[in-house]
Amino acid sequence: MKRLRKITVLVLLAVFVATATGCFGTFALTRKVYEWNDQVSDNDFVKTLIFYGLNFIPIYSAAGLLDLYIFNVIEYWTGSSPLAMVDGEYEEQIVERDGKMYKMSASKNQISVYELNGEELTFVYTLMYCEEGSTLDVKTDQGQYAIAHVE
Repeated sequence: MKRLRKITVLVLLAVFVATATGCFGTFALTRKVYEWNDQVSDNDFVKTLIFYGLNFIPIYSAAGLLDLYIFNVIEYWTGSSPLAMVDGEYEEQIVERDGKMYKMSASKNQISVYELNGEELTFVYTLMYCEEGSTLDVKTDQGQYAIAHVE
C-alpha cells in the first residue's frame, strides 16, 4: 500500500511539474494518430470503431503521454515540435544542464542531442519518430531501439 501511495505521489508531482512550467504544446503525435484515424475510412461508424479500438489498446493514451512528457516539453523549450516540422525545416539550440553544455538539433520527426566540449561535439542520442514503422526510436552509440509503437 505504501508503494502504491509513493508511486501515486510521484506521478502527481510529475504531472504538476509538467503543467506548472506551461508546457502546453500542439500534441503533434496525438494529432498524427487522430489524422490517421480520420483518413482510414469515409464511414463515420468505422472511424468510431477504430477510435474505440485505439483507445482500448491504448494508442491514444501512449501518444498523449509521449506528447505531454517529451514532445510538448521539447516544443516549449525550443519553440517548435520536431513532429510538427516540415521537410527541410531545421532548428538548433544550445542549452546548459548541470554545468554541461548541449547542442540540440531538431528537424522533421527527430531531435539529436550532442554534448559540447569547447568546439568538440560528442553524440549523446537521437530521438526520432519513424513513420514507416510508426515507432518512436532512440538511437545511441549502442544502437537504435524502438521505445514506443503507435499504430
